[in-house]
Amino acid sequence: MKLLDVAVLSLNSLRRRKLRSWLTVLGIVIAVASIIVLISLANGVNQQITSRLSTMGTDIIQITPGGMRAGRIGGVGVPFVGGGGGPGGGEFGGFGGGRASSEPVLTFKDAEDIRRIDGVLVADARIQGRLRASLKNLNTSLQIVGVDPTAFKAINLAPVVEGKLLNPSDRYSIVLGYSVWHNTFTGEELLNRQINISGYSFRVVGLLNQSTGSFGTSDNAVYMPIDVAKIVLNETTNVNPIIVKVQPGRTADAVALIIEQQLLELHRVTIDKEDFTITTASASQSMASDITGTLTMFLAGIAAISLLVGAIGVANTMFMSVLERTKEIGVLKALGMKDSEITAAFLIEATAIGITGGALGIILSFAISFLLSFFSIASVITPDLVVGSLLFSAIIGILSGAVPARNAAKLQPVEALRYE
Repeated sequence: MKLLDVAVLSLNSLRRRKLRSWLTVLGIVIAVASIIVLISLANGVNQQITSRLSTMGTDIIQITPGGMRAGRIGGVGVPFVGGGGGPGGGEFGGFGGGRASSEPVLTFKDAEDIRRIDGVLVADARIQGRLRASLKNLNTSLQIVGVDPTAFKAINLAPVVEGKLLNPSDRYSIVLGYSVWHNTFTGEELLNRQINISGYSFRVVGLLNQSTGSFGTSDNAVYMPIDVAKIVLNETTNVNPIIVKVQPGRTADAVALIIEQQLLELHRVTIDKEDFTITTASASQSMASDITGTLTMFLAGIAAISLLVGAIGVANTMFMSVLERTKEIGVLKALGMKDSEITAAFLIEATAIGITGGALGIILSFAISFLLSFFSIASVITPDLVVGSLLFSAIIGILSGAVPARNAAKLQPVEALRYE
């Protein structure tokens, strides 16, 4: 019998048992769709994190007081996203070092020593804190950040919407982050207006667009010259954070290692007792990739359970098919059908169930992904995920049907014909 005839015989058998066949296919559909959707969600999270971190400035280094709260990558600490820290910790790009029990600090002297390190273009020693501010009848609390105007120009990645950035000659001037002027002072004409901050009058000289997540810029901050910030915030010694921009041609990770060694010597501490955290975009991206990779494996493992259930369903269907068609098998073997052809017939049935379920599962996963996009939930279905899922569902069908097909081929024609 030709292979085509065997295939037609197998498909006709599936059509005669439509309800059971489709219920079995449904199990594979749900399993495949679950795997694709969960892995695509993990891919989406990874893509979003990678995209955000890639815009944080590959030549920017952030140094905050407090030891690391996470592991080390190449000697550079990578704190958790949204980590706590000193005053205002975590304001820049959502990162911040943890504060140890001994209240570790960074100082302006630390910043001066860092500026002398080979590979450092600028080092912006900042101070920050929350102060009351008022404009007309609006009173609010704002995050104030004192910056070196020259260094801030080199580090800031948020475009200026109106006005300009701070100049070295500016005194009581401020630049507003996007969320401050767009949300806090909504509807106000702010450029060149006076805002009262903790009893001091400041002129708005610039409005920033949304930042790209850079360490050097926060949408929720008001920036003023560091000399004036020292007076307003009553801080003349300690800084948090220090933002460093490396020279062209130098890598942030390499310079970060030099800075780490310098600070260890200045603070007279060992690596295991570091009282500061150094963060670079690439190190953070590597950590995030490791986390999302583990998440992907975990979600795939959960979804694989449903695929195992689907495989058991296929095996059960094929065993039942062998029992119901015992006489038919006896007749076919009596007419000269070979054992290999009997085996192929049942394997084709199982494979057809697997491929059909896989194909429908892929279609369902695309529909779910499209639906999730309306809720701004990122899911990335890659071609290799689609092809892999289809091949995997076909393999599941073959493996699930292997034993029933072997049992069918071993039936003796005489015994099969007498089966009731």
